Amino acid sequence: MFLKPRHFVPVARGALVLGVLAVVALTLGPFAGAEEILGMSDKVAHAVAFGALLMIAFFAFPFRRRFDMMLIALAIGAVVEIAQTYVARSSSLADWVADAIGVYAVYAVSMIERWRWMIREQGALTFAEIAAMDARRASRRAHVAFEPQEGSAEAANFAERASQRFPAR
Repeated sequence: MFLKPRHFVPVARGALVLGVLAVVALTLGPFAGAEEILGMSDKVAHAVAFGALLMIAFFAFPFRRRFDMMLIALAIGAVVEIAQTYVARSSSLADWVADAIGVYAVYAVSMIERWRWMIREQGALTFAEIAAMDARRASRRAHVAFEPQEGSAEAANFAERASQRFPAR
């Protein structure tokens, strides 16, 4: 059996579960100051932990949008900080900012290849033209099946064409 890229997904999902459990245990458990064992400050440990979780999440969920996963990681960081107030740990906005810095650093690095591809393949187009070609955005665009002009012959048979396209049940 040969190793394929899709084989990384279940391994990454398992690693993500273990990583989330480790981060929750270390941030909510009685392990205040555990980051000093590794020679890191509290803020650096927050940035590294949440950045690493996002990096693993990118492998664990390859078909999810990176931006959405970034927002989820930021939300998890906020929930952890709020939960720390209930378990006799210090909660601070600075810790969440450190989480955000780690998450955004990984997100920015992940976008480099996307930008390189856009420069190679679509360098002559504007960002608006590239966005218009994006198939993922097609479902969000308003699509008008029939738009008759008032007073035209087309408007007269609008109801007929609509009934053919959308027959009664």
